[in-house]
Amino acid sequence: MAQTQPRPSSLGTLLPVLAAAAAILALPLLGAVLGGLPLGELLQIPLTTRPWDPLGASPLITWLAATLSLALLAATAYFAWPRRPGGRRLPAPAPRRIPRFAWLGVFALLLAIIAADGAAVSAVVGLAVLALALFANADTERRTGSSLLSQRPGYFRSLFAASLAAGWLFHWLNLFLKLWVYPPATELVPFLLGNSLAYAVLLPALLSLRQWLASLPAVLGAVTRAEPLSGADASPQEGLILLLAALLGLAGAALWPDWIYPLSLSAPLLLAVAIQQLRGRPTPLAGLQTGDWSRLLLPALAALLLGLVAQGLNAWLGPAWALHLPLLGGPELLDLPLPGWVWIMLLGPFGVWLGDQLAEPWQQRPQQPPPAQGRFPVRIEIGDGS
Repeated sequence: MAQTQPRPSSLGTLLPVLAAAAAILALPLLGAVLGGLPLGELLQIPLTTRPWDPLGASPLITWLAATLSLALLAATAYFAWPRRPGGRRLPAPAPRRIPRFAWLGVFALLLAIIAADGAAVSAVVGLAVLALALFANADTERRTGSSLLSQRPGYFRSLFAASLAAGWLFHWLNLFLKLWVYPPATELVPFLLGNSLAYAVLLPALLSLRQWLASLPAVLGAVTRAEPLSGADASPQEGLILLLAALLGLAGAALWPDWIYPLSLSAPLLLAVAIQQLRGRPTPLAGLQTGDWSRLLLPALAALLLGLVAQGLNAWLGPAWALHLPLLGGPELLDLPLPGWVWIMLLGPFGVWLGDQLAEPWQQRPQQPPPAQGRFPVRIEIGDGS
């Protein structure tokens, strides 16, 4: 009997995503209404100027943020450092021909050059990220024989719609925080089209880069051979605490934007982790109990690469957007204070959670053993932790 095709998404399987989206939409607006803030001043699209000046850099806050960021990175490097011997590497298959869809990446780059000539920086970012996603899939398939695009084409296409919605949800949250503005944006339709293109490609590119990184034996071995970390997965009670913190960050976004924005920006990830814990499902920290940091670090590295591409193009061709992080000073990389890059890396696990929820309607969670060291093709379980 022929295998049945995956059914479309159902409300039940996407209920966690819908609940998180509803909280991100409603709570900042509710906080603004209860605080008596003028909604006309808050909900400006495009947001070209900040209605109030951000709080100036505080040496104490800057020092604390830098110290906490360095401590987080140092602790991650210490606990994730490979200490166990790797398994016997199987010989990799001979490289195959570059798949034909790689030419779509070349076409996207050509369109990006045309968009750059028209000073459409957001469109350039979207097209460049799309090209990066296609090239990552092409190289993964060339070396391993499979890729996310070829394994699950329907699922891959669904990521664009989810990414578009998630991007505008973060944009909605920023309307209350006013952390980044778009000074050159003068017309609504080009602004909406350019940003929509940039948002729609982020999630497919994130998961494609994650799989590409996992297909590199040296990278995969470096993040899967740490010492097991007992008690890494939190309890439902801790999930409730994270949920309350996320709701506070969202509700207070309009009331205390210059003080609460780190919590507000982290709220989507906190919601994702809390939902997993309250449902008794694995979180991004689940693999740490066996010494496998791949589910946490590979998406973080992929998000960092995407952030470097977006901020680099904005600094080179723009700026199309300008960042104002209150209270933070110190050194910057591509016009973003260094602690901001830690937050960008934390967007990776959130993207994986979102991709997992979308995967459930397409297929049952695959029951596959953990990938052996050096074994090809490397497959990323897109349904794990759903």
